[in-house]
Amino acid sequence: MKIGAIFSDYDGTLSPAEVPLSESRVPKDVEEALLEIAASVPVAIVTSKDAGFVRPRTRFASAWACASGLDIVLADGRVGQAPEMSARLPDGLAYAKGLVKPGMAIETKRDSGGRLLGFSLDWRRSAPPSREAVASAKRTLAGLGLAVVHDPAMPYLDVFGARPDKGRAVAALKRLLGVRRGVLFLGDSLHDNPAFGEADIGLCVDHGQGLERLTCGYVVESGDLGRLLHLVAGNGLELDLRTLKRRPPARGAQEI
Repeated sequence: MKIGAIFSDYDGTLSPAEVPLSESRVPKDVEEALLEIAASVPVAIVTSKDAGFVRPRTRFASAWACASGLDIVLADGRVGQAPEMSARLPDGLAYAKGLVKPGMAIETKRDSGGRLLGFSLDWRRSAPPSREAVASAKRTLAGLGLAVVHDPAMPYLDVFGARPDKGRAVAALKRLLGVRRGVLFLGDSLHDNPAFGEADIGLCVDHGQGLERLTCGYVVESGDLGRLLHLVAGNGLELDLRTLKRRPPARGAQEI
């Protein structure tokens, strides 16, 4: 397949999932390959992170769909249509702050104007909360009319002031960037399933998270991603699908 664009999740896909947010970086081999690819075709980031966090860490990208598509910005200054945020989002943030235990963190998500779009309750550096505690938090936040997104395989819970949709974000980026075919999407979680569906090829980066409910067609080990991207860059942007590991059909893919 001839690659026409690469769209990618960030946390756990390009950047290691287990590191503190302050140390989050794209590995050098992956970054160098994406810089080379970006000289020929668009590279865009589709992430639950906000622009202030992810843009300085992805200098190879020409577009960013942040907060899972609620904030779309292009390097040339164009922006996507901004949705209306729930008035209860600050209440949800205040509630979540009351749940924080030692080692947990609250990560707010804002657009370039500082407007609050959402937040994450992150426990990757602490003992994980019980299933009951997570379920209770999800019920309370959803009861406020907020969009709650949680993949049980991931050590965080995302909350947004409007319904996020990475698939819608990929479709918008294709229009804005003028990409018609050959879109490769890189992801690693249930949150990425809608984006896999909008791409021509969905490739999951496997870092041990469990892939049973993902709808990507192919899998690459996280340590092999840089090598694969360098092969694409050095082969005229041709991706030989026969060299990729296929995965079985997903089960219960929509249950997030």
